[in-house]
Amino acid sequence: MKNLLLFIFLTSIFQINAQLPVSQTAENKNVVLEEFTGIHCPYCPDGHKRAQQIYDTHPDDVVLINIHTGSYANPSSGEPDFRTPFGSAIAGQSNLAGYPAGTINRHYFGHSQSGAPSGATALGRGQWASDANTILTEASYVNVALEATIDVQTREMTINVEVYYTGDSPQNSNFLNVALLQNNVEGPQAGSSLNPDQVLPNGNYNHMHMLRHLITGQWGDEITTTTQGTLVQKQYTYMLPTDINGVPLNLGDIEIAAFVAEGHQEIISGSLGTINYTNLPYTTNVALTDISVTDNICSPTALSPKITLYNNGSETITEVHFSYNVNGGTDQTYIWTGQLNSLGSTMVNLPEFNFGVNASNTLNVNLTSINGNPTDENNSDNTITVNFNETPYAGDGAAYIVTIVQDQYGSETTWAILNENNDVVNHGGPYSNLSNSGTLTHEHNVLLDSDGCYTFVILDSYGDGINGGYGNGSYSLKQADGTVVFTGNGVFTSEESKYFNVSNTAAVNSIAFDNLKLYPNPTQGLLNVSGAANMKLSIIDVKGVVVYQFDHLSNQQQIDISGLSNGVYFAKFERDNQVDVQKIVMNK
Repeated sequence: MKNLLLFIFLTSIFQINAQLPVSQTAENKNVVLEEFTGIHCPYCPDGHKRAQQIYDTHPDDVVLINIHTGSYANPSSGEPDFRTPFGSAIAGQSNLAGYPAGTINRHYFGHSQSGAPSGATALGRGQWASDANTILTEASYVNVALEATIDVQTREMTINVEVYYTGDSPQNSNFLNVALLQNNVEGPQAGSSLNPDQVLPNGNYNHMHMLRHLITGQWGDEITTTTQGTLVQKQYTYMLPTDINGVPLNLGDIEIAAFVAEGHQEIISGSLGTINYTNLPYTTNVALTDISVTDNICSPTALSPKITLYNNGSETITEVHFSYNVNGGTDQTYIWTGQLNSLGSTMVNLPEFNFGVNASNTLNVNLTSINGNPTDENNSDNTITVNFNETPYAGDGAAYIVTIVQDQYGSETTWAILNENNDVVNHGGPYSNLSNSGTLTHEHNVLLDSDGCYTFVILDSYGDGINGGYGNGSYSLKQADGTVVFTGNGVFTSEESKYFNVSNTAAVNSIAFDNLKLYPNPTQGLLNVSGAANMKLSIIDVKGVVVYQFDHLSNQQQIDISGLSNGVYFAKFERDNQVDVQKIVMNK
């Protein structure tokens, strides 16, 4: 296996540089995209991806606010609760018709989300980008800037906001809204495969820009003077709890945003603010934290560790030296350079190295120098280890059978097999729904002609697996001779993965195929087969679909497959419960 997915997935905080004092120069509007989402919403990750693309295109002019609300946001037993007391009212006034939905500055653009009533401000995710571009071209009569200071020891946050009117508002009063957001919130998410950049190695999802609290209440703090030349200065204090609804509120992942609205709807402009930290416990302290491991790796392998540095001190970190090894073997070394500010984190890609994998393995990572010093003020967090195992699942040969036993809601079920480069080499589903609770079995021929490591992934778009009360669904992978590689009972939420190792070298150990020949290859359509007496031949495409089938071949036979398109196919020969697979290249 060329790469071991070994991550700490802590994405950097995105911040618009709207530092005080506020600009008094007339500017265009900034975008405030409020996205209505939920952990059981199968297409919400696609919305997250589209929103992030808008931000990435205009990083100084876009505020993203992800609001968990509606039935898709209701947590099941054991799941985190990302909802707030504010989300339902904000989503309700948008008159959304489904999830995901969003509003751009709570503005009506003359069109709405499909299925929403006329005049609804709710927009479908396909409309966000063009409507955001419209807002960015419009003049704003107000500028917004803010900064916050957080006392790390007391968790008191002080927020200073300035609003300056470069023109007259058409309303006698406006409303200033200040929102507390959080990045890097780990949790479940249906449909996460639609946004793989936010999928963690352990299969959970990395939620970004999540609304945690509205400092100024449901609809904001009223501004009563809204004429050109007015400067409004507000200060708010808020004691940051350690958690909200049981979900930790990590100080280093906080965002603050402010925007001015003409009421409950029309937002004129907004900004993200900068955050300063005081009263940190250390001047110099770097920590290694929360390594996640993709378990069940294959052998032999090369390791490409990815690790995150967290700065728990007031000093900016510019250089860190690493040493690392697997199972106490030869130390590898690496020097990271950059700029890591207080309470910031950064992911470091350690250089790839080879190692001999055991059934059970341990990766050891150490910090050996920080800013040129051999130690920092807290050495207890400078070393971290993580255990990972060799996969127990291994198959011989190139021919396999994927069996999917769907439940009533087959339309929610898809699966894929990925190779070492995470390329999809086989896939299947969705399937048709059944009229009642129950099951239906589907078998797919799969051909894996390259040795190495593979990942089987099964997905349920609703998030209740395929054995959640609507039929006892399951899945399995078998070799062509019926030998079981692995099985799954179908009890999962949105996604489940199995890692397995394929070896073709042991595929054929019988004299049954010693004289088998298939030529010419590549072929223009006519294939000569010799030594195949009484064999069954199936021609299978790269998706595992049988496109030709021949029973009881003679010892010398010519077959015509010229009706196939150019590409790669597989010839699967079967006799006496044994199987041989050969690759065919069609090149007409």
